[in-house]
Amino acid sequence: MNKAVSYLPPGAAPPGTAWFLATSKSGLGHLRRISNIAVHLAQDDTRPVLGLMTNAEVSGLEERDQAAYSHVRLAERAQMASRLAAESVSGVIVDTALVPGIERQDSPLVLVLREMPKDRLEGFRLPGGRPWDLVIVPNPEDHWMPDTDSGFARDIAAVGWIYRPSDALPRPPAPSPRLLIATGGGGKADGATRLRRQIDDMITSLRRRISKAFTVEQALAARAPSQARLKEADRVFDPGGALNDCFGAADIVVSTAGYNSVLELAATDTPTMLVPIARSIDDQLARAELWGPRLGCYLNVAAPGMGLDWLAYQIETPSRRPVWNLGPSGGAEAARRILRLLS
Repeated sequence: MNKAVSYLPPGAAPPGTAWFLATSKSGLGHLRRISNIAVHLAQDDTRPVLGLMTNAEVSGLEERDQAAYSHVRLAERAQMASRLAAESVSGVIVDTALVPGIERQDSPLVLVLREMPKDRLEGFRLPGGRPWDLVIVPNPEDHWMPDTDSGFARDIAAVGWIYRPSDALPRPPAPSPRLLIATGGGGKADGATRLRRQIDDMITSLRRRISKAFTVEQALAARAPSQARLKEADRVFDPGGALNDCFGAADIVVSTAGYNSVLELAATDTPTMLVPIARSIDDQLARAELWGPRLGCYLNVAAPGMGLDWLAYQIETPSRRPVWNLGPSGGAEAARRILRLLS
């Protein structure tokens, strides 16, 4: 934990704190996206004190992300609004989460709304007829915009992709290609088990099929369920907050199709196979179908042999691919809009 961050009990935050709210038990996607915005906001001397409220330890964040917050508070999602009720709050920024009671806050409310299936969007409308003061959409406007009426939000702004550029680790000469498995915890325990079996079976098939040696490295955080640990991995390591840098150092990556991972991979030249997993408010299959051909391929459960063919080819004839132009990270624009709202 970075020394700039302290966990606070209820009621200990300075008056006028702007609170970032994110869930992080099953993954760090929400936390990383919202912290990207906080890092940009923290660079402005006129901004309020920034606090983070989340439902799990923040050990997977980089030090610069942790340092953006003056303090961190742990709270279950259902308790977050009540924890803020007795405080002087200058604003609340929520990342794609349903926080019961947050509509009763007197301060401005901001929703960072990642793309989602249309039938899940209505669940993010605030109760009682109150609109969000600002909805930030973390993608280009021509990619996706929420189809809502005027009562959903006072202002909706697409700010571009919010992502961390990769400072690629050096790729030292290696006797064999390095295949990095970055499928995280696979969601909950049952999902982790299914995904682990799927990946293990794929690696076993590759080793039987091709004669060229290759090394399998699995990036797995300490908080991931034990069911996610691959039996076929030659090395398992905890990347901490620097998984994006590991992406550029690998020869091939197999990754789930979460928002952050896909963008961080797009910013590298590493051939990638995307593996979509089921998420309640995130259509990873749609994302994999779009980004898979751009980054390499995606694992289609209807035709798994195609993914195996692609991996075998990449191992036998290693090559890089063009970096995808994402434009500047939208974190800076999101921070400017939040600061304007809170000023």
